[in-house]
Amino acid sequence: MKKNVTIVYSIKRSFVKSDISILEALDYNVFQIHSIPKKTVLSFVINRIKEKIKSIFYVSRSKIVISWFNDYHAFIPILFSKLFFKKSVIIVGGYDAIVDEQNHHGLFFKRGIRSIIARINYSLVSEIWVVHKSLENGCNYAKEKFNIISGVRSFFNNKRIVIKEINTGYDTKFWDYDKKNEKTGVLTAAFFSDQRVIKIKGLRIFNMLASLLPEVQFTIVGETKIQIDNFIDLNPNVQVVGVQTRTEMKQHYQNNKFYFQGSRLEGLPNSVCEAMLCGCVPIGSRVFGIPDIIGNTGILFDTEKDLVQIKEFIELDIGEKDSQRARNRVISKFDITRRTEKIKENLDLWK
Repeated sequence: MKKNVTIVYSIKRSFVKSDISILEALDYNVFQIHSIPKKTVLSFVINRIKEKIKSIFYVSRSKIVISWFNDYHAFIPILFSKLFFKKSVIIVGGYDAIVDEQNHHGLFFKRGIRSIIARINYSLVSEIWVVHKSLENGCNYAKEKFNIISGVRSFFNNKRIVIKEINTGYDTKFWDYDKKNEKTGVLTAAFFSDQRVIKIKGLRIFNMLASLLPEVQFTIVGETKIQIDNFIDLNPNVQVVGVQTRTEMKQHYQNNKFYFQGSRLEGLPNSVCEAMLCGCVPIGSRVFGIPDIIGNTGILFDTEKDLVQIKEFIELDIGEKDSQRARNRVISKFDITRRTEKIKENLDLWK
């Protein structure tokens, strides 16, 4: 007989869908509590009512409750997990373990009811799973360079809480490297929905790099709700496209030779792993999980002062062997089977 599990999330991102597939493959019947983030008081109240009703029906029948990210959406299902004596987990991906004062970013940026509930959530769960170890104790480099406070233990000082690193995993068959495809250009991607994201993801540095390589095509993927050129005077060799489907994104990765991740904060960025699996040679900032992904297969940088070094790297004779090396690194460290095994191993402890 199948066991039941309840998964809670606010936005059904690719990593949420992936975990649902993993749980189903592990022979769990997956109940879903989806609370779309809304900003009106009425929609906020409706979300909480829906969570309560679904928690009564789903959590009571489940073995485990798993919440992707810590926030309002996690509170009621986790509370009901305690009432029904069920195990519970919060998966921490980045935003819920970071404070960036300069960009007013992070779950604990403001002291108020939201941060209080977040701390309560952490105190209630059986375990916390972080997608990268830097989200447990913090990234020292981000603290020194950008004064970014990070790590669950920086905001929740309970030594008894169990925190485990379970990296996200990637479908290495879907994200493939087509050696027949001629790769050119430099790509970066995110959901660029406001000015803060432009700053956090390092688009100004990306644009500055483009100015040093006027013959190379640079592409920004993920513009939504804003026009990036209203905030940055983009160079002529920089093109911007909107949010893409999974298949369209794969084509962008396969067409571009380099992938640029200039973030000042991250967890374990999906786009870097996906791009490397598609043969992109990575260029990344030295924060959080980015160095662990890239290793020695690309180039890491500190600030815009390193742009000349990056320019020289792009101009090197980089080819198929380098692309394959980048792909092989992600396969060896972040294949979806590794996450599946880790999740199974941890859930089996609660049998």
